[in-house]
Amino acid sequence: MTKAFPGIVLLVLAASPASTQDWRAQLKADAVVIRGAKMIYDEVGLYKLNVAGYEPAQVQVKVHSEAPQGGLVSRDNFVSLTTLMFSTTFIAALSESYKVSASQFIQGLDYAQLKSAIGTPDFELNLTMTNEGMQFEVVNTSSGQKTRQTMTWDQVFGK
Repeated sequence: MTKAFPGIVLLVLAASPASTQDWRAQLKADAVVIRGAKMIYDEVGLYKLNVAGYEPAQVQVKVHSEAPQGGLVSRDNFVSLTTLMFSTTFIAALSESYKVSASQFIQGLDYAQLKSAIGTPDFELNLTMTNEGMQFEVVNTSSGQKTRQTMTWDQVFGK
């Protein structure tokens, strides 16, 4: 990503009054809700992919993550691990499918958060954390293919 990119993004956001209200509300909103003694993180987004040498595309992705409230995983680590697992998996998988580096892929990526899914998302990323470890599942809804990985916390942290 070029050094000018973040500046351009800020300039575009600052130029739009509607965007000004959106980012303020987004910064104030909690990413995590507590429901039935569980921390829950749900997000749906539409990614516009414009990678050099490929036709532009759009991919809708739904992220769901949960962990017991008051368990081993703190709220901060819950958000951090959810974001890390989602970002790493999404960028690695799609940049690999486009046969470009992650940095090239990110340059052609644009994201819009949605309030709810538009029909069926193309991909679902599910992360479940317990006191014992975590399970990460990626579902390609068009093919029905699921990939699941289960790890103890010792395995996650390389012990």
